[in-house]
Amino acid sequence: MEIIDYLRIARRRWWILVAVPVLAGLAAAVLILSAPASYTTTATVSSGALVSSDGSPFSGPQGTAQFVAAFTAASQNPQTRQAVQTQTGVSAVDQADGVAVTQVGTSSDIQVAFTSGDRKLSAAVANATAKETLKHMVTVRADQAVATRDRAQQSATDANAAIDALATKYQMADPPKAYQTQLGQVASLQQQQATMRASGNAIGAAAMDAPIAAAKKELVAFLPILAEYNDLNSRQTAASSDLAQAQAEWRHALALKAAATSDGVVYLGPATPADKKATLVATLPVIIGVGLFLAVLLVLLIEVTTRLRGRKTAAVDEEAVVAEHDEHATGPDAHTINGHEPFNADASPVAGSTRTRSIDDPDILSDTEQEAAPEAARSRV
Repeated sequence: MEIIDYLRIARRRWWILVAVPVLAGLAAAVLILSAPASYTTTATVSSGALVSSDGSPFSGPQGTAQFVAAFTAASQNPQTRQAVQTQTGVSAVDQADGVAVTQVGTSSDIQVAFTSGDRKLSAAVANATAKETLKHMVTVRADQAVATRDRAQQSATDANAAIDALATKYQMADPPKAYQTQLGQVASLQQQQATMRASGNAIGAAAMDAPIAAAKKELVAFLPILAEYNDLNSRQTAASSDLAQAQAEWRHALALKAAATSDGVVYLGPATPADKKATLVATLPVIIGVGLFLAVLLVLLIEVTTRLRGRKTAAVDEEAVVAEHDEHATGPDAHTINGHEPFNADASPVAGSTRTRSIDDPDILSDTEQEAAPEAARSRV
């Protein structure tokens, strides 16, 4: 088929191409305009005190993206949705379908919107989702900071207890200081001995050998004590450092939690009804396009069906004509000549008989021939 053929079909079926899109557009308009009113409320989260602040985990070049990603994930957390359901009565499934979280431009501010047929419920869910999401984010971090601080505090306490046990065991409050004192005593005795030798007091210098040897022996006894003390002291130093860091993170987490749960961090806008006209304007061209496509398919289907039916009817008529021609060709008058049957030499002379004549038929043989027939048969044998 050429383009002109398609145009002819379209001109012949123009009412289908017009009716289907018009009916589809009218149906869409009726459904959209008669639908119940819905309201959308937007809660805006101001993140100025939460991003890039002192001790905030959302700092640096990627702070904004990290905050938006963390907020979006926290809004979908089952604990957050359960808390919102407890406050508003809206199920988690309805929250997943109706809550939308979007970033405001390229800033770190976030908008939480919820659409519902109830104006008050729309505002309640949007406000609760924004606040519970922030609460979940900062509460989890604050709880982790508290747990980290408690572990660091326990480690520092254990290290201090070990140092105290060592002092009790060896009756030594400060082993390094006692070692230094003993080392100074050995040095002093050695200095005295050297002075005596220099002054020519050989006997006094010799007498100093015993005290010096005893002092050195006591100095050697300090070595295992110092090794044990140094190990415990290094643990105590690490525990104290961890405790200081954990306490700093805990203070930052508490400050972040206070900022996130303050009243001014979430601004709740008014509930706005859905614009049905704008929805209709945006949807109607699509519906009409789909209707036109269906109309074209319907026209093609009707055209193909009509042509197939026409071909079938023509074939049946042709078969009827052929059958009628065959019937005339094989009828009772098919072999008559001027109304009379042609002469058949083998036909029976008996009127109305259809049996052919034969020389062996006894009805048409004479008596002599009948008698000679057996003799001829015997001679052939």
